[in-house]
Amino acid sequence: MVTVTVGNDGEIEVFEVELERSHIAREDVAVISHRHGDHTGGLGYLLRVNPSVTIYAPYERFGLFGGPVPATIIRPDSSLPARMRYFGGRVPAELRSSTVWPNAHFIRVDTLTEVAPGIALVSTVSRTPGTLELHELSLVLRTPKGLVVFVGCSHPGIETILEATRAYGGHVHEIVGGLHLVATPDPEIERVASSLRDDWRLDLIAPGHCTGEPAFDALARAFGNRYVYAGLGTVVELD
Repeated sequence: MVTVTVGNDGEIEVFEVELERSHIAREDVAVISHRHGDHTGGLGYLLRVNPSVTIYAPYERFGLFGGPVPATIIRPDSSLPARMRYFGGRVPAELRSSTVWPNAHFIRVDTLTEVAPGIALVSTVSRTPGTLELHELSLVLRTPKGLVVFVGCSHPGIETILEATRAYGGHVHEIVGGLHLVATPDPEIERVASSLRDDWRLDLIAPGHCTGEPAFDALARAFGNRYVYAGLGTVVELD
């Protein structure tokens, strides 16, 4: 089983919903879409009930999930005395940044990565002011009807994420998750809704989280009975 993101409040969201329906204590793998607190808040709870779970997370230098940092970030100046130099002038080949979950088994991802047959992670980077350079992972499933794409917040833009899935498959059958249109002007919301329906030719869409109420309305109108509101606790059947 796979858990995609872990919510904002582990005690409420994970315990009441995931524990009963997905048996989170026995999950094999978790995927953290990005570093924001409303997607990592339940991670402490997950690790408490399932400390050995493998967690895929976006790789960012000095990021929340730790990991290696190239020593080339340090410019040496040999004229300084050793006491004024980093590591006394003997910089190790690799540095590591820390994480607030030191016992977690993180696998950090920054490129398209297949984690199991027919299951991949797509890595994209936001170019949007306010979330500039934020790395985000999306989970992609291959199905007989096309790709099913699970998104966290779509900070890089849902169309950017869909472009990144092309390397893993062709037709996108369904999108599930947050599209981050919560503060987007209506004309742009209408454009995105039309593009997903007419250009990307999605068969189904199940938006939730940060998609926003105006976008829920626009997508419901655009997709009709091919729309499912994916609020907390919603079960979306995959064909």
